[in-house]
Amino acid sequence: MDEKIITLVVLSFEKAHILKSLLEAEDIECFLENTNLIQGAVSTGVKVKLFESSLEKAMQVLEGMMQDELDVVEIDNIPPRILLPVDFSEYSKKAAEFALDWANELNAELTVFHTYFNPIVSTMPFSDTFAYEVNTEEMVMELEEKAREGMEWMKAFLNLKNEKFDKPVSLKMELVKGIAEDEIIKYSRAYRPLVIIMGTRGADRKAADLIGSVTAEVMEGAKVPVLAIPENFSYTGLGMLKNILYATDFQEADFRSLEKLEKLIRPLDMMVTCGHVSSKEHSKWDEVRMAGLKEHIKSNYNEENVKCDLIEHEDLFVGIEGYVNNNKVDVLSFTRRKRNLINRIINPNLAKKMLFHSTTPLLVFND
Repeated sequence: MDEKIITLVVLSFEKAHILKSLLEAEDIECFLENTNLIQGAVSTGVKVKLFESSLEKAMQVLEGMMQDELDVVEIDNIPPRILLPVDFSEYSKKAAEFALDWANELNAELTVFHTYFNPIVSTMPFSDTFAYEVNTEEMVMELEEKAREGMEWMKAFLNLKNEKFDKPVSLKMELVKGIAEDEIIKYSRAYRPLVIIMGTRGADRKAADLIGSVTAEVMEGAKVPVLAIPENFSYTGLGMLKNILYATDFQEADFRSLEKLEKLIRPLDMMVTCGHVSSKEHSKWDEVRMAGLKEHIKSNYNEENVKCDLIEHEDLFVGIEGYVNNNKVDVLSFTRRKRNLINRIINPNLAKKMLFHSTTPLLVFND
């Protein structure tokens, strides 16, 4: 009986080829599916497949490749900056309006960032069978020209709104070649913004849309907060945002994230609710932990702007979603915990669930 072939992981075009080379270096037979030059422009679209018997060894290679060795970037002592990745879509345009208004409130610099796909294949020796018949030079020129036109359009759009401010926001435009999520994360580590603001589409949209699928990948890899603005979110100005729910699990990282959150929303008149979804089984212990959090808030924050609430429900996702809908929550925030790679592949985390099923802006911190 033939051995079963399984999908190890789905990655971007470039990462999939890198992983294939690493696996082959360990004598692990594998192959790629759904890979061609044009599909390289689609985020996370290449399947890395192998024999099931190689899974355990392959997971070790994958863990090593995905391991992030960079330290978390802290907000303290960094000039106020906001990074705005765009793809010139309508939902990206909505995120741009949001970002410009927030930059104005924070007196922050706003950098508009766009990545266009580079079809010139890396010089890494992947395989003799990898060949293509396209005029890469012509394709590069065409993609770059469209990207420049898009950036000029976005610049004009933002300048029109920027002129209305008493003190216009300092705008920068950055255009680079590469894989969108990789370049955004790389740039953010050098630029060190207060927050990355991105538009996103819902689950009913095509997976091939650039900003939307990329937003989830940036949330996984960025070391600074990421704010996702859903396509169906009705934005009428920052002044209309009154309530933010920070979903806490009483971890040490929550205290660090609350400090960052307070700095981000300080110029805004917003009420922060620290909410925890509590099951009947753990309700008494959760009440004790919530009392400790209240004491921390009383000692460090203005109690008029921060409150705590236990959300009684057996299901975390349903409990949060219900609370958001019933309490007119304008922004949902929480800290994404680090998990091992197997869990990340098998069980989508809360950030990804909410990202593709919510019409509420999502502000995610990384532990």
